[in-house]
Amino acid sequence: MAFIVGPAVRGDNFWDRDDEVEEIWEQLDNNTHILISAPRRVGKTSIMYKVFDEPKENYIPIYINTESADNENEFWQKLFNHLEEEEFIDSIKSTSKTFLEKIKNIKIKKVSLSGVEFGDGKLLNYKDAFIRLIKDLDSSHKIVIMIDEFAQTIENIIKYEGEKSALSLLKTHHEIRQDLKLSEKTLFIYTGSIGLESVVKRISGSKHINDLGNIKVPPLTKDEAKDFIKKICDLNYFNLEESHIDFLIEKIEWLIPFYIQLILQETKKLCKKNPTINESLIEEAIERSIEHRNYFDSWQIKLREGLENEAYLFAKEVLNYTSNNIKIEKKEISNLADKHKIENDESKEIIHSLEYDGYITYIEQERSYRFNSPILRMWWSKNVAN
Repeated sequence: MAFIVGPAVRGDNFWDRDDEVEEIWEQLDNNTHILISAPRRVGKTSIMYKVFDEPKENYIPIYINTESADNENEFWQKLFNHLEEEEFIDSIKSTSKTFLEKIKNIKIKKVSLSGVEFGDGKLLNYKDAFIRLIKDLDSSHKIVIMIDEFAQTIENIIKYEGEKSALSLLKTHHEIRQDLKLSEKTLFIYTGSIGLESVVKRISGSKHINDLGNIKVPPLTKDEAKDFIKKICDLNYFNLEESHIDFLIEKIEWLIPFYIQLILQETKKLCKKNPTINESLIEEAIERSIEHRNYFDSWQIKLREGLENEAYLFAKEVLNYTSNNIKIEKKEISNLADKHKIENDESKEIIHSLEYDGYITYIEQERSYRFNSPILRMWWSKNVAN
């Protein structure tokens, strides 16, 4: 297991998420379409790669990232083209020869920007072409289409085509999932770095995703984090005493692999100059970790892209206040909403989005919000708030 900070991991670098992977297969076996829910950096994409790389018998997973799709037709074009790509064809050669022959035997005369012309002369747009292609397949294997960054795709369509097109895409997906014949052949898994529920709720489209089975990906427990740290250290010829592991876990607090790997990486670098590991060295490693803007800039960029004008300024000021004062109470949030002329319902929805996307969490006993990650709070305070 190598130090991998940021990108999704595969193979031997994937840290054990047996419960979540098992739950995915259980729901697929029950013919349930899935929404994987978790804040940014928790490891949703890595879990999808695990499903892709190690499929169960009679399943053919497809992984596709649709983040760059800016309109409804482009989204369907990406899905349709993916079924024709060599990478997908290669992936099913050893899985289902029958399926491979079926997909090759579907007669397609012409593919263009406007759509697809089949052997019978029918020219269909990419949405209809995709649906027809799935219907024409006759196989004992079920396709699992894993769509990463689906929520971002919906955001893009809202921005460039409008809410009507975004709702159209959501409605079509819902109709496909409700079609018993199509669901016998195809199941969908959706995930992304922003919350689909929040995005859809803003355009009154929640009814189009209420059939999805929701699988949540939590942070690691303390015991899981300890095992993770020990495994990384062993494989990278790096030793931490038990007391230092406990201290590291206490400082990281929000125990996701991203932050653990980041701090361990910096700790190992410091050990080259000072081989004596102590709490001061670990704290220095944390300070050095927040110098990596490339690991953190996306938190502000995603916020700016997802919210407009006063809504963005309101959310940013909430995070600025929280980063500088450790916590923020609901009264202060209300004051900031008034300042930015944000209605109560909208401010609640924005705060909910900040919670879902992994910025903040509500601490019941304190009756206030804090940053999920002390590391992110430190970075935000230094690079955004001040």
